[in-house]
Amino acid sequence: MPRLAKLLRVPTPADRGPWAAVPRHPGAPAPADADTPGADICIGYARCSTLTQERQSQLGTLAAKSAPPRDKIVFAEKISTRVQVRPKFEAALAAAR
Repeated sequence: MPRLAKLLRVPTPADRGPWAAVPRHPGAPAPADADTPGADICIGYARCSTLTQERQSQLGTLAAKSAPPRDKIVFAEKISTRVQVRPKFEAALAAAR
């Protein structure tokens, strides 16, 4: 195996490293214009499992952590962990797709 590892070794350019900017592929689409409506979408999901828990702290954290997007969609529900079908979670996944 050591011989195979030497054969498969790929040289790394000197300007590459952790967190180094990767050049754009020539065939990649141009980034969306900042003024284009709908270019940024933030989808959030907050859930509480008991009636005594409050969603407001989760909703506040979602609002504080995300940059202000043009389109923000937040799904929230109060539903037990025993329930296997979570309608708002499914709606959040459908919106992300």
